[in-house]
Amino acid sequence: MLPDIYIFQYNSQNLQAFSYAFSPENLMTPLIVLWILILYACAYYLAPHLYSAFLARQKKQEKDAKRNIIKDLILMKEVQGELEKEIEQSLLNITLQGKGA
Repeated sequence: MLPDIYIFQYNSQNLQAFSYAFSPENLMTPLIVLWILILYACAYYLAPHLYSAFLARQKKQEKDAKRNIIKDLILMKEVQGELEKEIEQSLLNITLQGKGA
């Protein structure tokens, strides 16, 4: 069965296996972790601002598109008015030429 008393031997050399020694050769891993944390923090704080900027840009593009459609419609209305005037003028000229002949 199980013994009643356990005896553990403490070996301090085993602790060195789990420690991290900072040296120029071993500095790359903490720098990578630090940069990843900085990028996550920037993304966390800047993401809402970037999203709102994209929404504002999209709304501005939609507004400009609608403005261009309205300008085109106004231009078409002016062209239609000029065509109607020319048609009236030509009909008037035809009737005057028909009476004069």
